[in-house]
Amino acid sequence: MDHNARDFERPLGFRARIGYAAVAFVTEVVPAAFYRMAPEGLSLACLTIQRQGGRGGNTAELDRIFDDVVKAGRDLARAGVDLVVLGGRPVILRRGMAGAEALLAELSHELGVPVLSDATAQALAYKALGSRKIATAHPFGAEENPRHEAMIEELGFTAAGAMGLGSTRVALASCAPITAWDLGRKMLQAHPEADTLLLPCPHWDVVDVIQPLEDAFGVHVVSNFQATLWHALATLGITDPIPGYGRLLGEFPLP
Repeated sequence: MDHNARDFERPLGFRARIGYAAVAFVTEVVPAAFYRMAPEGLSLACLTIQRQGGRGGNTAELDRIFDDVVKAGRDLARAGVDLVVLGGRPVILRRGMAGAEALLAELSHELGVPVLSDATAQALAYKALGSRKIATAHPFGAEENPRHEAMIEELGFTAAGAMGLGSTRVALASCAPITAWDLGRKMLQAHPEADTLLLPCPHWDVVDVIQPLEDAFGVHVVSNFQATLWHALATLGITDPIPGYGRLLGEFPLP
């Protein structure tokens, strides 16, 4: 069948519908990345939870976002999706990995569909790839470096440094993929001991530089949404390799 042809008798997500609760200013990059990477027959249903404070957020703000993320997950399940992803790594991990896993298990039981998070997806991706030392190239300011390094350590891996682009969450969708290429290259040149590079924010347009960075430096490259999609597909039993977006999707190793 012609790649661009549409079977009018089948719905968009005839193989599976994935629900995604995004914590963002706007959800613009994620749908574009999904429909470039995902196999035919999958669809993405998005709900956006607005952040009102700064990057860190106070306890009350994080509690409010957490409640909204959980509500969005319930709404997505009510809409009939086959799997729910809860975004917002700092929010989901605010009670640690054990707390996040307990929450996901509880919601999966309550909603009757698998409930995942981008935070737990990244941890599983590192294990599947055999990662040990992880460098982080993130899109925000240098003041974020310690937080990103701490999150790697909290997952049980060694942080091999962090470097920021200096963008804001409002401007993030306007950052071209070359920004991820340049920052990732600088990070790997500065930290040759790293075996894995993380590009952590799903709202930064990075998926097209994953394979080029892997080819150029011989390391694993993990992005937030690439890992999330990999975990979601594995949970749904869809494990056909997807070339062009790094070893994680190209070879589809399972944890």
